[in-house]
Amino acid sequence: MTIKARLILSTGALLCLATAVISVVAISAVTGSMTARLDAQLREYMRQPQLATVKAPVGDVRIIASPAAASAYQAVAVLVVDDAGNLAGVINAGYYTDPLPPPELPDPMPAHGEAVTATSADGSTDYRLLVVGRVAQLMLDPATGEQTSVSGSLVLAAPMTEVGTVREQLITTMAVTVAGVLLLSVLASWWITRRGLRPVGNMIDTAAAIAEGDLSRRVVKSSGRFDELTRLATAINTMVSRLVRAIGERETQQERLRRFVADASHELRTPLATIGGYADLYESGGASSKAMLDRAMSRIRAENLRMAALVDDMLLLARLDQQAEQVYGDCDLSRVVADSVDDARAVDAERELVAEVAPAVTVTGDEARLRQVTANLLANARQHTPPGTTVTVTLAAEDTRAMLSVRDDGPGLDDEHRARAFDRLYRADPSRSRATGGSGLGLSIVASIVAAHKGTVEMTGAPGEGTCVRVELPLAVSERD
Repeated sequence: MTIKARLILSTGALLCLATAVISVVAISAVTGSMTARLDAQLREYMRQPQLATVKAPVGDVRIIASPAAASAYQAVAVLVVDDAGNLAGVINAGYYTDPLPPPELPDPMPAHGEAVTATSADGSTDYRLLVVGRVAQLMLDPATGEQTSVSGSLVLAAPMTEVGTVREQLITTMAVTVAGVLLLSVLASWWITRRGLRPVGNMIDTAAAIAEGDLSRRVVKSSGRFDELTRLATAINTMVSRLVRAIGERETQQERLRRFVADASHELRTPLATIGGYADLYESGGASSKAMLDRAMSRIRAENLRMAALVDDMLLLARLDQQAEQVYGDCDLSRVVADSVDDARAVDAERELVAEVAPAVTVTGDEARLRQVTANLLANARQHTPPGTTVTVTLAAEDTRAMLSVRDDGPGLDDEHRARAFDRLYRADPSRSRATGGSGLGLSIVASIVAAHKGTVEMTGAPGEGTCVRVELPLAVSERD
């Protein structure tokens, strides 16, 4: 059963139950009130006689006459019950010519002043009975003039015809009301649930489309309302957007991995081919002279070192990718940068290196890894710019960040090359990189180390304007204001 059907049925059932309970209470209250009014009328009956003239009270005996005319209407039946509990005399309610059947006497008889309900022998009429005392009653038959004197307990009985009629009318009215409430509640519930659950149907359709692969679909939110369904739609849209981003990132990573494996295979193929070629040359006797053999061994060693460096860089990147969050200590980045500049000057003494290093810039990090960052940045500038190019290294502290930049006035890179500069094994000029010994992993290692230190790295510049690599790292807590 659908939620809509359950809501409609439960709402209708609850309203019907509530209406039925109210109806029962109302009918009971009305009939109870009318019955209480009958009891009060019976108690007032002896003080305001409706049968005939009361002749005289004699002690606890009251003398009551029968109806004076056959056409008179008797509103209350008068019964005299002897001491044995038998009916000794009765003046029936109703018309003399068409009297109502008398009530059956209850057993035991109620106490004096107690009102009870009784039914006639044929079950056609209900009465309220009230014992009002003992009497000596003179029964007078208007037709024959015969008089009968009886004595015993006087019981007044008022027909409950009006009470029964009102009860039946109320029951009919309440039954129609309950049926109407049921119909209206079902219609109202259907309309309300149809409008209220319409967004759920849209969500189901959208979710089904997304499950089939249409990740561009989104749940349409109702304008001008902020309820649970709107919040659910927002949550679903957010979830799908994150799913799309995650899938996109996964596909990007897979593409990078495929490209990385292809590039790594290509990078390894060249030194392996060189080593294999020299091995074949030796086996074929082509390296018969000592000079040729020394040359072959030198090239094999060089290619072996190149492969070893490439594998070491790849292993380092793999460790950086899998490394859990580290707890670092304070590191004097000013000293690290100054040492790296001195090392770069020693490697290429003819290149102009300008260092603008602020003193005592302390960050939280691994000194060995940060030395690798500065060394790779300077090596990248050296390998990818022509001789005589000026390289400027700047380090400063700004607010809570350490700003390190390595800028050169070389030929620069276009947007396409800058966008992929930090990709693994990517070379803007492959032939020049191999000639200078670059593996294409230097900037990738820089990006991974900086990310592990919760920093950022970016490359700016333009063709003919040089290149600038900017690294931001968080200052040590002790250095922050």
